[in-house]
Amino acid sequence: MISVALVAVCAMFGQESPDLQAVKDVCGKCHAVNMFLNKPRSWERWNDVFADMTRRGADGTNDQLAQVTKYFLQNLTLVNVNTSPAEELGWVLEVSDDVAATIVERRQVKPFANLAQLKALPGVDATKLEQRKTRIAF
Repeated sequence: MISVALVAVCAMFGQESPDLQAVKDVCGKCHAVNMFLNKPRSWERWNDVFADMTRRGADGTNDQLAQVTKYFLQNLTLVNVNTSPAEELGWVLEVSDDVAATIVERRQVKPFANLAQLKALPGVDATKLEQRKTRIAF
C-alpha cells in the first residue's frame, strides 16, 4: 500500500509509485490529478466517476487501468467496516480474502464500534489501519 503521504515523500526524492504514474498517465490527460488525490470517496462513487470519465473519452491500457483501480482502492476509497462488501474491505484494509470474510462474519454477530475492535482480529495489520483510519467508518 502506498499512502498519499508516502507518494509525496517519494516525489520529493524523484521516486513515484507505478500505480500513481498510471493515474497521472490516464487521468492526467484531461485534468490535474491533484484535484482528486485528497478527496476520498466510496468505491461506488469512484465507479460512477470512472464511468463518467470513460464516457468522456478517458482510456488506457489494461495494465494502466488495473493500476489506476489499485491506486484508488488502496489510497482514495472510503470503507465502512459494517456495511462494505468483503472485496472492498480486502482492498482498502489490505487484508486477505479470509480476513475480509472474517470481518463480514464478525459484523453480522456484533457490528464493529471502533478501530481497536478491528485491530484485535487476527490477520489485521494495526499499522496499516492507522495509516487508513481517516478512510474507515463504523
